[in-house]
Amino acid sequence: PSPSLLLLLLLLSSIVPPTAEATGRAGCRAPRPGSLRTAEKAAGGGPPALASRRRAVLLSAIPGLGAAAGLSGAARARSIGFPVAPLGNQAHVGGEKRTNLPAEEIRDILGESISKGQYFINPSGMPVEIFSDSCRFKDPTTDVVGLSRYVKALGVLFDPKRSTVVLEDVRVLTPTRIEATWTQEGYLKLPWNPYVPKYTSHTIWELDPETSLITSQEHQWSISGLEALRETFTPHA
Repeated sequence: PSPSLLLLLLLLSSIVPPTAEATGRAGCRAPRPGSLRTAEKAAGGGPPALASRRRAVLLSAIPGLGAAAGLSGAARARSIGFPVAPLGNQAHVGGEKRTNLPAEEIRDILGESISKGQYFINPSGMPVEIFSDSCRFKDPTTDVVGLSRYVKALGVLFDPKRSTVVLEDVRVLTPTRIEATWTQEGYLKLPWNPYVPKYTSHTIWELDPETSLITSQEHQWSISGLEALRETFTPHA
C-alpha cells in the first residue's frame, strides 16, 4: 500500500473501545471493519476543501472519540497501545550488532541519535546496531514487536523535513535501564497535511542483561493517544 494508506491503516488499527471513564457511559462497541471502510471511501482523496469533511467522516466512524480526546490526569497517562499488523514479518536490520556495551555508552549513542539523527522521525538516524531485532516498541497508540517493523512504521509517519525532535535529557537509571525526556512536533505524511503540536515524551529503554541490546522501548506522552489520533485527522493549511 502507499505510505498514506499504510499510515491510515496503522492509526485505525490502534483504536480500541473507549472506557466508561472516557465516554461517561457504560462503554461502547469498537467500530466494525465495514463501517471504517465505508468511512474511508466516503472521505476519499480530493482538494483541501474536502479535508474537513474527511476528518468529520473518519471521526464519526470512531464512537466516543470526540469526548475521549479530552482525557486528563490518570486517564491521559493510560496507554491504549494496540498491536499493529500491516508491517510485514520481522527481519534482521543493519549489520553486526554491538553487544555487551556499558549502559553509559548506550546512553551516549541514544542521545546523539535523538539530537542529531532525529531517529524518532527519521529511521535512517536510528542506531539499529544496539537494538535487538525482536525489540518491542510501545507508545500510547501502538504496540509493535520487531525492529524491522518499527523502522518501517517510522518511515511513513512524520515528515523529517518539517518536523523536529529536541532532546532534553538522557540518563542511566540502572545497568539495564535508560530513560530520556524529549519534545517533538511536526507534520505527518498525509494528503491533508496534519500538524501535531509540540508535546513532551518520556522514554524508557530496557537492556538485555546478557547482551546489553535494547529489548524494549516505551514512550509516555504528555498527550493521550486519542488526542494524538484526533490531531492526525485535523487538516492544516
